[in-house]
Amino acid sequence: MIVASICSLIVIGVFLRMSFSYTNKRKNRVYSIGKQAAPSIGVFKNLSKFLFVSSMLLTLLSYWLPLKLLIQIPPSDYQRVLGALIVLYGSFRLASVFSILGNNYSPVFDAYQPFELITQGPYRIVRHPIYLYNLFVSFGLAISSGSGLVAINAITGLIFILKAIKLEEKYLTDIFSDYADYKKHSWRLIPGVF
Repeated sequence: MIVASICSLIVIGVFLRMSFSYTNKRKNRVYSIGKQAAPSIGVFKNLSKFLFVSSMLLTLLSYWLPLKLLIQIPPSDYQRVLGALIVLYGSFRLASVFSILGNNYSPVFDAYQPFELITQGPYRIVRHPIYLYNLFVSFGLAISSGSGLVAINAITGLIFILKAIKLEEKYLTDIFSDYADYKKHSWRLIPGVF
């Protein structure tokens, strides 16, 4: 009961924090001001919202109701807490990446060319840390819930992220002459792996 309560508070806090953060960043499409449009994945607008909200809700349900519908392998208390801490870590790292990115941000479903190539902070090592930390949240929820449905959501998000990375790397190479060199000294998503 105590573990379920603590994990629920973490997930609800992260849900609210990320919801307000993304809503604020996307309000009135301020991310597009003064920028040229870039290739986008329009379908991801509604899909990303569905994956985010349903994963959060299914995870909360998993803490309190053992439902066969969740396709759940009941996690230990340790697994629940570990997953919730991964979610929390991902959300805090995401906030720090947004502050480094500044007004270069635009969502994948309505993309715009950034003003400059950011290569400091986590961008020194990973070219797409926003995607990386969103995956921390997604897979942290899957670990914490033990739900196959939440894992399917995380994998679906990963597939779209890989598609977005491919698309973004193409147009960033076209608009920034030093992007090819930057790619030689950084990882796409996971340091030492990919």
